[in-house]
Amino acid sequence: MLSNEQSKINLGGLISPARVLLADSCPDKKELILKLVQAVCRDYTQLDPADVTAQVLKREEGISTTLDTGLSIPHARLEELTDFAAAVAVLRQPLGDPSGSDLPIRVMFLFLSPAKPVFFQKHLQVLSALAEKFKPGFIEELAGLKTVQEIAARLAD
Repeated sequence: MLSNEQSKINLGGLISPARVLLADSCPDKKELILKLVQAVCRDYTQLDPADVTAQVLKREEGISTTLDTGLSIPHARLEELTDFAAAVAVLRQPLGDPSGSDLPIRVMFLFLSPAKPVFFQKHLQVLSALAEKFKPGFIEELAGLKTVQEIAARLAD
């Protein structure tokens, strides 16, 4: 159950339609992460896409962020950021997670946060809010939407 503080987290506020990817399929998890990083970096020009991708992939090597619900939450804490940034991909066809877990990925929510200690607690709260919101029924609902605008609007609910 979300605490009052967590319930105030507006996940939709992190996502604009320009940072939503709706795909019938994707070749692999790394490619999908790269596409989401590029979407974020278009709005955050201080970020180097290659560096951000490397940091996210390094974090993924430690432990997969794919949950059994079909949500994958690759994330990293970045010195260059002063606020949270995110992008989301909704996949019509599940993508296998190559980490050995074989959990299917239906939604990938790339989450980037500032590396400053003051943001750490909120970082954890956002991760918790993502896990709480993205239950299988919600993921199926997103996969049935037709446009990135619809997805962004549903995330804002």
